[in-house]
This record gives sequence, C-alpha cells and structure tokens, in this order.
Amino acid sequence: MELEKIKQYCRIDYQDDDEIVELLRNTVFEELADLIPNFNKEQMTNRQTLLTLIFIKDLYDNRDKYQKTDKETMRQAVRSLLLKEMLG
Repeated sequence: MELEKIKQYCRIDYQDDDEIVELLRNTVFEELADLIPNFNKEQMTNRQTLLTLIFIKDLYDNRDKYQKTDKETMRQAVRSLLLKEMLG
C-alpha cells in the first residue's frame, strides 16, 4: 500500500510524519499477517485494504493514547472487520 494513499485517507498533507506512517503501515501488515490466514499485503481484498487504512488511522490519531498503562481497545468497526477476516 502506497504511503500517499494512506496519507490521503488519514488526511495528512505534510511530510513530517512519513516515517511514523510507514512504521504504522508495516506494523499493521505484521499484525494482519499474524491474524488473517493467507494474508498477502500485495493482493489485499477491498475489506483488507479498508481494514488496513482504518487500523493505521486509528493508531496515528491515537498514538499518544497507546502506552503500556492504557487499556485502549480497537474500535468496534475494526474489530468486526478483523474478525471476519480471521474467520473467513
């Protein structure tokens, strides 16, 4: 998934956080590969693409909230999409 596509979805119009966005993208790919059978980041379904974008945006928008002491959970929409992929 191209960095520009992610930045467009997240409404990021500057380059200051490009490294952070790339780290989040790679982390999300790792997580999805662990959770979704036969996940292939080069051939994602539309649902997997949307799930990736939502997951990255959520991590980016809430990056200050995700600390070891917080018990932040994924939004319901992300959990629902992920569950379908895991079982599907």
